[in-house]
Amino acid sequence: MSREELEKKAFDYFYNGFCCSEALSKTIIDHYSEKPEGYPVNVASAFCGGVGRTHQDICGAFTGAVIAVGYLYGRTEQGKDLNKASSIVSEFRRQFLETFGSNNCAAILDKLGEQEKFIKCKQLTAKTTGILSDILDQTRSKQDE
Repeated sequence: MSREELEKKAFDYFYNGFCCSEALSKTIIDHYSEKPEGYPVNVASAFCGGVGRTHQDICGAFTGAVIAVGYLYGRTEQGKDLNKASSIVSEFRRQFLETFGSNNCAAILDKLGEQEKFIKCKQLTAKTTGILSDILDQTRSKQDE
């Protein structure tokens, strides 16, 4: 899938009932995981709309991305290396902050301005999916070298 197709898929998931964190994490894991059917999308549910739909604290699209990276590259045993997951999330965080100015839900909502049915959040979730997919594609191409 291209970046644009992944962005559309995340947008559609959000539009059709998943929230920001669920839509983004599911889109990324569906595409990049060898076993996407094993991903419990409910692990992202508490991060919908900030934390607990408070529209405060950390952005749900941001946390959905971090959850997806953890699922794809996180460790499953104590003592295993977590450098890959950490470096991917660090780069993602840098690009997210550069693009949106904050990873705080309230600050982002304020910057986005008035919106109907969270359409701008859906667009932000789609764009965030694209940012992470580019980073993951670059990571994979470096592995293949």
